[in-house]
Amino acid sequence: MVTIGIDPDLTASGFAVVNGRTIEKLERVPFSGVLAWLDANGGPAALNIKIEDPNLIAPTFPRSLPKAMNKQAVNNRISQNVGQVKAVATLLIETMTAAGYQVKPCRPLAGGHKSRCKKDAAYFNQLTGWTGRSNEDCRDAALIALYGG
Repeated sequence: MVTIGIDPDLTASGFAVVNGRTIEKLERVPFSGVLAWLDANGGPAALNIKIEDPNLIAPTFPRSLPKAMNKQAVNNRISQNVGQVKAVATLLIETMTAAGYQVKPCRPLAGGHKSRCKKDAAYFNQLTGWTGRSNEDCRDAALIALYGG
């Protein structure tokens, strides 16, 4: 079965198409195109969907930001961005479920391979066998498809 991994984002979510352990496609899809993208790539009966759901983790708390001029503003912006992603994840899960898709919300992956793959495309390619271009959102989506619980 084909697994779709989704890393939600406000403007466009990372999408990965994984067949077994092979990544077939990585791309970014805007919220308005999610259902059309899924329908064009197999529909509810043919797809196993895993979505990173940041609602499954604790809220953000102030961080130590030694180089920031205005630490409170930076922490506020981080919290706002996380809140936007949580809202998009909630709406994507609700929309896909209403359209008949089986959706598995997954905790965001942390540490180890995830952290390194997010920043290092060459390492991601070495780990997964992917040879094309990728960005952080698409790499996260692929890791959710491959390793998300």
